[in-house]
Amino acid sequence: MHFFRKWGTGKGMYMKDSISTGRKIGSGQVVLMIVLGLFALFCLLPVLLVVIVSFTDKSSIAAKGFSFFPNAMSLDGWRYVLKYGHQLVQSYKITIFETVAGTGLTLLFTSMFAFALSRKSFPLRGFLSIFLLIPMLFHGGMVANYILLTNYYGLRDNLLVLILPGAVGAYNCIVMRTFIQNYVPDSLVEAAKIDGANEFFVFFRVIIPLIVPSLGAIGFITAIAHWNEWQTAYLYIDNPDRATLQLVLIRIEKSLEYLKENMSRLTPEELAELNNAPSEPMRMAILLVVLGPILVAYPFFQRFFIKGITVGAVKG
Repeated sequence: MHFFRKWGTGKGMYMKDSISTGRKIGSGQVVLMIVLGLFALFCLLPVLLVVIVSFTDKSSIAAKGFSFFPNAMSLDGWRYVLKYGHQLVQSYKITIFETVAGTGLTLLFTSMFAFALSRKSFPLRGFLSIFLLIPMLFHGGMVANYILLTNYYGLRDNLLVLILPGAVGAYNCIVMRTFIQNYVPDSLVEAAKIDGANEFFVFFRVIIPLIVPSLGAIGFITAIAHWNEWQTAYLYIDNPDRATLQLVLIRIEKSLEYLKENMSRLTPEELAELNNAPSEPMRMAILLVVLGPILVAYPFFQRFFIKGITVGAVKG
């Protein structure tokens, strides 16, 4: 089906536009699709190799190394990781709590701060903008941060230490402020205020629905950071029941490294455990345990990146 669309009002210029469902794909598009398909395949191959190695017998790895076609398959790597089943389940709960709560607080505080900075009528806008930029240039360091969080805030071995210190980031605030300035006109906010809306109504009912792409992009980046973070838990968390998933998996791997470094001091039982431990399949199994949820969640957030990050960071 074809139709003619009129452009201009002078001599009545017309152009032909096709909207048929049987529209032909050009040769350039075919080449581009093939190139992108091959690139996606090359990106998928390392993930596939990790999966295969996690199910590979250690004797096959010793003989052939990492291979897509191993000589023998085994579940020893997964058995070694899953013998910490109770601890892994508990650590999953802690990590999920940190990721959900930390991401939620970050989005709430960052969006409220960014909305305040985006309003030209806000009297403290200049002062808070400078106050926001100072931590990007100067930082007290790890020792000062540790003393502050433990001695003054009392967050030692407290789950709040995993979510509160990084709840507001300067970069995220700048990106979201720029997004609001480009996509939320001042006239819309003024119209809502004329109708009697207060600041909280304007923020939650007008601003939030319009900045969903920016919230999605920043939220996913923040969730990834919380999911992969282990150093904070390593420094501040002592109770094993409050250890994050990353910290537990690092301790599992470090236990093998410790045994290898002290082979001369090992008991016969520890030496037998070391010899039977499938180190490489275990490492790949650990990697899949960590990356699994992220690989599942990524496709649902991917569409927010282009509009949320590029617009917020480039425009303005």
